[in-house]
Amino acid sequence: MNTLDTRADAISPEDEDRAGFYGLVANLLAQPPHPVLLASLAGAEPLEPAPGMPEAEALARAWSGLRAAARETDSAAIAEEWSRLFTAPGKPQAVMHGSWYLTGFLMEKPLAVLRDDLTALGLARRDSCGEPEDHLAALCDVMRALLIDVRRAPAERARAQEDFFNRHLRPWAVACCNALQNAEDARFYKSVGAFTGAFLTLEMRMLEIEA
Repeated sequence: MNTLDTRADAISPEDEDRAGFYGLVANLLAQPPHPVLLASLAGAEPLEPAPGMPEAEALARAWSGLRAAARETDSAAIAEEWSRLFTAPGKPQAVMHGSWYLTGFLMEKPLAVLRDDLTALGLARRDSCGEPEDHLAALCDVMRALLIDVRRAPAERARAQEDFFNRHLRPWAVACCNALQNAEDARFYKSVGAFTGAFLTLEMRMLEIEA
């Protein structure tokens, strides 16, 4: 997605962290991770969850699993796994598109609705992108962009995030993450699916609290 004009000093630390996680997920799902990213993941600090919030505790556990997977797997093996999961001939082992989960088919009405919403937000798919806009990586990149869009006042920015998440991620994204974890050849990407699912579940919970 084309990014919005941003100014990092206008964004809260919490939203910077959320944007970072959305960006990480978008990167991991869009392409095999670069060795530098893999090394960064392997050496990342553990998360300290807020006490009394099971969703945050689940995210911390999933983050530990992702860090461990990054330490235990090399980039060449992950690239081969990514190809088997997402680009093998015929139906991929892991389908990452919203239309599939909502209708059972690709390129259906939910994609058209999404495109209208993206146009209203001033966002568009990059010409170089080969995937439709309802790919989970693209939607996470949209959320990242909305989190750091300082053209909007904080309340408007929060409302845009909530509306987009509820319309285009909440109905299907966690089911997609579960399917990724259960894909036959998922090894490293089993941990990616677990982390992404835990992160999106926490996002749902936080949006409910803030509503």
